[in-house]
Parts: sequence; C-alpha cells; structure tokens
Amino acid sequence: MKRNRMRRFFQQKQYAIASLVLFAAIAAMTGVYVSNRITNERQEQELAKREQELANEQKMEQSAALNETNDPFVNPTKIPEQEEDFTSVTSIIKPKDTTQDQKEKVSGKTSDTNTEKKVPKNQAENESAQKQDQTKQTQPEQKQTQQETTAHSKSAVSLNFSPDSDLSWPLQGDVILNYSMDQTVYFATLEQYKYNPALIIAGKVNDPVNAAATGKITDISANEETGLTVTMDLGNGYSAVYGQLKEVLYKEGATVEAGNAIGYVAEPTKYYSVEGSNLYFELLKDEEPVDPMQYMQ
Repeated sequence: MKRNRMRRFFQQKQYAIASLVLFAAIAAMTGVYVSNRITNERQEQELAKREQELANEQKMEQSAALNETNDPFVNPTKIPEQEEDFTSVTSIIKPKDTTQDQKEKVSGKTSDTNTEKKVPKNQAENESAQKQDQTKQTQPEQKQTQQETTAHSKSAVSLNFSPDSDLSWPLQGDVILNYSMDQTVYFATLEQYKYNPALIIAGKVNDPVNAAATGKITDISANEETGLTVTMDLGNGYSAVYGQLKEVLYKEGATVEAGNAIGYVAEPTKYYSVEGSNLYFELLKDEEPVDPMQYMQ
C-alpha cells in the first residue's frame, strides 16, 4: 500500500520534483560561476596591486638616483667650474715674459722664416723634376701620335675605291656559296634556300685573312651568324665586311693596306656547321651588297 502511495505521489508530483531538481542544479551552477568570478576578480586586483607596487618601487629608485646625481657631495659637478676659476686667477697673476723668453721667441720666429724661405726652393726643384718626367713621358707618346696621324693622312688619301678598282682574294680557298641576290641559294646547315649577299670561301682554322683592298676599320663586332666581324671603309661609299674571324690584329680606326693580314679563320658558327670553317666576305656600295666577283683580280 505504501509503495503504491509513493508511486502515485511521485507520478503526480514528478514534474514538480523535476523542476525542483533543475532549479537546484541551476542554483549550484550559478553559485560556482559567481564564486569563480569573485576569485578571478580578487586575483586580478592582487596582480594590479603588485604591478602598482613595482611601479612605485621603480619610481622611488629613479628619484633616489636623480637625487644622488644632483647631490654635490656624491657627484660634485661644480668642481670643473672651480678649476676654471683657478686657471683664470693664475692667468691674471702670471708674471710678464723675461728678456730670455723674448730672445727665444725671436730666434724661433727667425728659424720659422728660414724654413718658410727654404720650402719654395724645394717645391720649385720638385716641380722642375716633375716637368722633366712629364716631358720624357710625353715625347714617345707624341711620336706615336705623329706616326698614327701620318698613317691616317696617307690612308685618307689612298681610300679611293672605284668600280675600276680591283680586289685581291682575302683567302685562298674554294667558294662554297657564291653571291646571289637574284635567286635563292641552298644553305645545307639551315636546310633552306635564301639569298646570299656575300662570298663564302672555304678555309682552315687559323688561316690568315688578308685585306682585299686598302681600307679603314670602322667596326669590330660579334655577330651570331658571321661571328667576329670586321667592317672596313674603302672610300667612295664602298665597304668590305669580313666575317668568321678570330684574333683581329687591328683596332677600330686603324688603316690596313691591301694584302696585310686582318685576322685568322675561326671555327664556323652554328649557321655554317655543315659548310665548315670559312670566310664570310661581303662588298657593299652605299650600304647595298654588290657582287665581289666582278672586282676580283
């Protein structure tokens, strides 16, 4: 009977009991949260107090250090001023110069004047020696410049290439590819037909390449197709181009007479790997290619 009553009681009051248990749990959780919050606030307050105490201690130490520096007994900063006062007093009380001191001063001044008088002589000797050295150095330079100017003047007079002039063969060898600007020529390395503005003359590496006519070197440059290339002004709008060279023997501006070696045959570039080592020889008239074979001897 009691059990039945208890069951009925719990069945009738189960919602109330559940709500009471839930309320108790919520109260417990809020209590724990509030207690944790209070403890955290206390810890934060203690930390803030500790930091403030440390800051106050640092301020006290800094103020103490400043007081020590300003204390005249600990850090006497006014001593240099007193020393300056003493020096000024001694300078006021200092006795006048004696006659011996005056004699020494006079003798010192005379010695200084003597040394000053000697200095210009040494400077003049050094300047004369330097001028002599400069004249010795400039004499060979003047001779070289005179030789170069005479050579250029001769070359300027002799640069008179014309349609009646003759070209000598710059390299003794077979012509691999003839000049052809009217129709295309087959290039074995490139495996294609194209126009050829020059003579491709076969030669061995290190064979000397001679000037086909007297001319003045106007350009020495490296070309991807023709390698190291030399351009020479022959006069009257004519110019000669020598490609596939190495070890050029002259500089830009130099005048080379016909028959003199310009350089040597180099290894062929990738554009002439099948044709082999050769000389690229081109003749121009007013920057336009012309057939060199019409001028060959």
